[in-house]
Amino acid sequence: MKKIIAVLSLIAIALGILLIATKPRVLDKKSTGNYQTPTLFVHGYGGGYGSEKNMISDLSQHAGFRQVLRYNIDRNGNISSSGHWQADVKHPLIAMVFNDGRPNDKYLSPILSRIKKDYKIKAFNAVGHSGGATAWVNWAVTADKEEMPELQRLVTIAGPFNGFMGMSEKTDVATIKLDSDGKPNTMIDAYKHLNDNKDNFPKNIDVLNIFGDTGKGSDGVVPVNSVRSLRYIVEQNAKSYTEQEVKNSKSQHSKLHQHNPLVNQVLYNFLK
Repeated sequence: MKKIIAVLSLIAIALGILLIATKPRVLDKKSTGNYQTPTLFVHGYGGGYGSEKNMISDLSQHAGFRQVLRYNIDRNGNISSSGHWQADVKHPLIAMVFNDGRPNDKYLSPILSRIKKDYKIKAFNAVGHSGGATAWVNWAVTADKEEMPELQRLVTIAGPFNGFMGMSEKTDVATIKLDSDGKPNTMIDAYKHLNDNKDNFPKNIDVLNIFGDTGKGSDGVVPVNSVRSLRYIVEQNAKSYTEQEVKNSKSQHSKLHQHNPLVNQVLYNFLK
């Protein structure tokens, strides 16, 4: 009898250990805490992850900055994601890559909705280069943002808001002039669309507009005054609007995102 009781006791202990071992684990605070405000990057036309990774990599040299996720969007708007976001990352960075190289503002909202649902974030920052800059501004003035996280800081780099060189006579360097309020004397259709909807630009956003000047009034692709035409669209609602000129050996359009020390320093100061 004593042997039977001893065996039964051992079985009971073994079952108890097994139940404890198979009980679902409670994630630690790093995985279940409050996720910090992310910064989302969008590349320009013809670009891809390569247009974002240098800025992300350079920012990640600073404490607290780290890429956590990457979203890929195909031409039909289907979204795939990769990466792992830990809640203890102070400045999470997210790459958004359009597989066809054509940033489309209508696909920004589905990603923002997914991030808000999955990570319960309330706000985000945005960085866009060239066509990515125009995508963010188009989103800001036209998207239904009621169920979206709130845009806090917007960085636009070399945005062709009022056209690019060679597009038409309206977009020549010598043609585009800005008045004292930043209003351009000529407007392409895409800019007219922004102007018609500028009252919808959210309030309380800090805007940093970066442009390059190779010495001839453009970055080689976009006239300076096309980039600076953004002021007339956002300044009336923005919490702040700041321009940063890059006028050195790395002021050319594509070089603005390629390990550019000045751009990276300005980005860090703005986002930290």
